[in-house]
Amino acid sequence: MAKALLLLTFAYAMIIALELPRLLARRHRRELLAFGLLLLPAMLYGYGLVFDLPLPNPSDWLTAALKPLAMHMEQVFGTAK
Repeated sequence: MAKALLLLTFAYAMIIALELPRLLARRHRRELLAFGLLLLPAMLYGYGLVFDLPLPNPSDWLTAALKPLAMHMEQVFGTAK
């Protein structure tokens, strides 16, 4: 586990070291915000996997979010069986 933690931390540090200076130098505030908002959950999920925490499956979230749309489409177009 220590090796995986070290590798994951190194990978995130490299991503930040490569991207952050460019975003700061060019004053891309929106891109910097998007970078942070995408990297933070990725880091949390990655560390959760390393520490073997019980994590939700992201595809379950997608299924739950799209289920009402799927049900509506079935009502409109009928079920395909």
